[in-house]
Formats: sequence, C-alpha cells, structure tokens
Amino acid sequence: MGEELCQNGCGRYRGKADNGKLFLTCCKSCAYLKRERGVCGHDIACDIRANGAVSPPWYWKAAVQWPERFHEEVGGEYVKQMGTKIIQKRLPDRLVVRCERIEDAILWDRYAAKRAQIRERAVAIEDFKPETMEAVGYSASSTLDHSVNEVWLLHGTSEEAAKAIANSNFQSSSGGCFGGGAYFADDANKSNQYAKGRTGDGCKIMLLCRVTLGAVKKLPPGQDREADRFASDPSVNSVLGFTDQREFVVYDMAQIYPEYIMYYKEDETEPT
Repeated sequence: MGEELCQNGCGRYRGKADNGKLFLTCCKSCAYLKRERGVCGHDIACDIRANGAVSPPWYWKAAVQWPERFHEEVGGEYVKQMGTKIIQKRLPDRLVVRCERIEDAILWDRYAAKRAQIRERAVAIEDFKPETMEAVGYSASSTLDHSVNEVWLLHGTSEEAAKAIANSNFQSSSGGCFGGGAYFADDANKSNQYAKGRTGDGCKIMLLCRVTLGAVKKLPPGQDREADRFASDPSVNSVLGFTDQREFVVYDMAQIYPEYIMYYKEDETEPT
C-alpha cells in the first residue's frame, strides 16, 4: 500500500498514466512545488481524484485545519504583488498597498459543493482568456477547474461591503445593465468604477474572486436589463454581456468565492 503513495509524502495516491503505469508523485504540481519550494501542493485534477475537490486550495495557511471550521484573513507580500499586477494592467498609476486572502471554511464548503454540482453536468468549456489570468501565479491558476469555466474575476465595492462579503458572501443586486445578480469584470478599470468610498488611509477596494461560470449565456452587445430571466433557466449558470467592457453576471451566490480583498490607491512614488 505504501508503495502506491506519492513519494513526496503528501499522503495521496500516485498518479496513473493511461497505460496504467504509476507516476512517482500524485500530480505534476506536487512534484514541481516539492522541488522548487519544498512543499506539497496539488492541482485541481489531483484534488478531484482525491476528494472531489472539496478540500481548500493547498496554499491556504488554514488548509491544514480542514475539515474543521476556520476563518482567517491572511496578508503577505506575494498576494500584494499579485494584486498590483492585476490592477496595473488597466490602471498603471494605481498600487495595491495591502491585500488580504480570505480563508473561510463555511464559504469554501458552499462554493466547492456548487462547483461539484456543475461539474457533474459536464458544461461546454469556454476560453474567455480573462485578463486576470495573466498576473495570477502558478499556485493559484493550477487550482482552477476549467471544466466548469472557473475563472478569477474582479468586483469593485466599498470597505464595509467587502468585510460583509468576506464573512457571508455576496448578495444579489436589485438591478443593473443585465438585471439583478452579482457583477464581475476582468478589466480593473471597469471594476474601479464601482469601488465606492475610501478607507481611512485613502484606499479604494476591489475583490479578486473565484467564480464558477458553468454554462454561460452570451448576450448580444448592449444592455439587457431583463437578463436575470435566465436565473430560472436550469441550462444557464451565468451570463456574459458587453457594454463598454465585458461583464460576467451570476445569480447563485454559491458560485462565488471572495478570495482576495485588495486595498489600492494612486501611486505616490516620485518618478526617477
């Protein structure tokens, strides 16, 4: 039995090739991360094989506590740099001064369960190429489930709303260009328009969220304020609309995990 376990000591079974030959590790991510960073970590395919991908991402500090309940808000230089790259893609004069990763067991369990439900339906895979993916590192991108069109998207909001979302998730808006729902963009300039107010130190707030889009209904260009009619269509999990930029709208809040709160403001560094 021990010979069938990953040689990195993560406790998972070794991966298997199509011809039945066993690999030395459970997945390529585990091999790469052990070699490069001295840690065990897993990609989404490995998570699905091991437990249906209900476990939280390996890079969470609180992941070792799962399946116990936990809620932690974790900062760090890495997540701050990642946030800055994402925002500066469209807002080059902005700087993320701090970034917190939300690690919440209850929100994650709800999200993972909904993601698994959509996975069972085998939806059509879309290639949206969200701009956020250009700045997200290997650790985060390899944990996305592309079979359910899981992506990283942005949501501008207020500090008060961000804190509420981090503890209880989103609430559907009453209306918008595409009806009620939760709105996201992959363009930081678009989300910046909805970042309301400033913190005591002058920051605006933008969330970077995991969103399982599932089966996507693509709308023709222009507004459709009754697009939330698709919320009752079992064959649709989200809509993609286009005004001045792309907007992604979901109706079931369980399809969203608010993973990062980014605090950003104008870069006041003197040019050299």
